[in-house]
Amino acid sequence: MGIIPSLFLAFSGVTVVASNVVYSFDATQYDARDVIVRDIAVIGGGSSGTYGAVNLHAMGQSVILVEKEALLGGHINTYTDPTTGVTVDYGVQAFWNSTTTWDYFELLGISGEAYSIAPLTNVFYDFSTGAPVTVQIANNFTAYAQQLDNYPYLANSWDLPNPLPEDLVLPFQNFVTKYNLVNMAYTIYFYSQGLTNFLQQLTINVFKMFDSTLLSGLTGHDVVPPNHNNKLIFEMALEKLGPSNVLLSSTIVAAQRPPNVPGVLLIAKTPNGDKLIRVSKLLISIPPLLENMRSFDLNDMEKSIFSQWTYSSYYTMLVNNTGLPSGYRFMNANSSSATFNIPELPAPYQVTESRILGLWYVWYGSPTPLTQDEVQEDVLKVIKRLQQAILSNESPGPSPEFVEFRSHTPFKLEPSKENLENGFYNNLNGLQGERNTWYTGAAFISQASGILWNYTHSLLPEIVGK
Repeated sequence: MGIIPSLFLAFSGVTVVASNVVYSFDATQYDARDVIVRDIAVIGGGSSGTYGAVNLHAMGQSVILVEKEALLGGHINTYTDPTTGVTVDYGVQAFWNSTTTWDYFELLGISGEAYSIAPLTNVFYDFSTGAPVTVQIANNFTAYAQQLDNYPYLANSWDLPNPLPEDLVLPFQNFVTKYNLVNMAYTIYFYSQGLTNFLQQLTINVFKMFDSTLLSGLTGHDVVPPNHNNKLIFEMALEKLGPSNVLLSSTIVAAQRPPNVPGVLLIAKTPNGDKLIRVSKLLISIPPLLENMRSFDLNDMEKSIFSQWTYSSYYTMLVNNTGLPSGYRFMNANSSSATFNIPELPAPYQVTESRILGLWYVWYGSPTPLTQDEVQEDVLKVIKRLQQAILSNESPGPSPEFVEFRSHTPFKLEPSKENLENGFYNNLNGLQGERNTWYTGAAFISQASGILWNYTHSLLPEIVGK
C-alpha cells in the first residue's frame, strides 16, 4: 500500500457537517469492515472511470471504484430482449478503432468486431408539425476535415493557444457560412447529438464533438464487443476488479484532501451504511459541476472553476408499439434553408428502428433539464404526428410504450466564451495532481469513449508514479 498512516493520525478526531449530517473521519467510530484501505479511489463508474480503475488494477494498484448507479456503464446502456436474448445498445453505439481500445478489450478478455447496422432509409419530418421535409445529406466531409486539421491540438487535449484563433469562437452558423460548409451542416448537427443551441455553439465545441474519430466512424471503422453488447465491457470490468473493490449505488458525502498531508479520506454512503475510505490518491471521473463536487473538500480555486460550467441535457430511450413502418430512420428537420434544416430543441433527434423488430430508438436533446414525464410526453406527441402523416387509414394509430429510458444529463459541459478566452481550460488542467487528485471524463477531453480511454491512459503513469 502506498498510503501514509499519518493521514489517519492527522484526522483521527475530525468531523465534518454536510447537508446537516455530521460525518466522522475517526476510524474507531466505524466497524472494521466499514473501513476501506486502498492505493487509489476512483469516483464514477462510467466509461473513463471504469477504464481507469481496471488499468490501475492491472498496474498493481489496489483500487476502490465508487459508482452512484446500481450498474457500471455511465452512458452505455444495453437492453436484452427477454424472449430472444438479442441485445440493443441505446446509449453509446460503438468505439474508436484504436490500439487503446483493442488493448482494453484484451485486458478484459473480450473480442471485438466491426460495428454494423442494418441498412435503413432516412426520411425527414418536422417533428413539431409532422410535415415531411427535404434535406440534403452530405457524404463528403473533406472540406470540414481540412478545417479540423488546422487545429491538431484539439484532437487529444484542451491545451489551447492564447489568444484563441478567431474562427474557433465563431458561432457555428457563421463558421459554416464563412467556409461554405452549408451542404454538410445538418449532418454535422445530427451526429453531434447532445450539443444543443447548435447554430450558436462556439465552433470549438462542434470540433470537439464532430471530430476525426467520428468521421472515421462514419466510414465504417468503429468496433464493438460481440453481438453489439456494450454492457459486456462493464460486466467483465466488474469481474476483473472483484465485487469487494466496487461500491455500487454509492456516493461520496464527505472528504478530506489536505494540501500538505499525503493521502485522502472519503466517506461513502452505500446501501450497507457509511464507509470510511483511506487512499493515497483520488481519480475523479464524474461531471465536475459544483453541485457534484461540494462533498470533496473544495478550495476556493476549485469552487471557482467548477462553478463556471453550463451543460446540455440528453435522453435515450427504447419505444415499442409505434405503428411506424419498418426499415426507416425518421429524422427531425425543419424546412428553413436559413437554419440549414436544423430544428430547434428540445425535441427528439430521431425515431429509428433497432435491430429488434418493433423496437425503436429515440434520442432526445434539450438545452435545459427536463423530467422523464416531460420528455416522454413530447416523444409520444411526435410519434403520433408521424403516425398521422404516414398511416393511410383514418383510424388512430397504436399507443407507443416506453421499454427503457435513461437520462445522460448533465451531458456536454461548457464554459462561456468569455471564460474560455480567459484561460478556463488552462486553469482546469492545472488541477491535475493537486491535493492528491486527478480528473478524467468528458468535461476534460471528449464525449467519445475511445478518446476518453486514451486521455485516461495518459494520466495513469503520473498517478501511479507521483
